[in-house]
Amino acid sequence: MKTLTLKIDSALASAMERSAKRERKDLRRWAMERLKLAAMEDTTNANGYPDGWLKLFGSVPDEDRFEAPKRGAARRVNRLETD
Repeated sequence: MKTLTLKIDSALASAMERSAKRERKDLRRWAMERLKLAAMEDTTNANGYPDGWLKLFGSVPDEDRFEAPKRGAARRVNRLETD
């Protein structure tokens, strides 16, 4: 495992400590989770996912299952001509 040392200003340090405390996590664990999420979002954006998709992932409870709409009869499609 690698070690990363950052120099941050006191305002950012205080904000990070408050956020970690609010989530009942130590600062190290909170920062690791945030860095992992940032790296994941960066990777998925590079693969074509839209910004912010990760915040919506899992936001629909299981009891609100999506169902495919009822489908009518399939329409006839003409065969494509090939040369």
